[in-house]
Amino acid sequence: MKVELIISKERVPYIVEGMGEGRVTVSPFNEDSDTVEFEFTSQMDLLFMFHAGIKYGSNVIINARQK
Repeated sequence: MKVELIISKERVPYIVEGMGEGRVTVSPFNEDSDTVEFEFTSQMDLLFMFHAGIKYGSNVIINARQK
């Protein structure tokens, strides 16, 4: 199944890293967001997306505490 998400630009690198660079197509949506497209091939893809979100959130908290 093809999945298309509109995601804030800050989160896109985490998704690309989690899903694999060759599996994700990123295109601009507006000045704050990008469109991320990938083929959902297994349940592991959901886990990769979940972990990308957790990693992004963890890094935001770490950076906030360091300031």
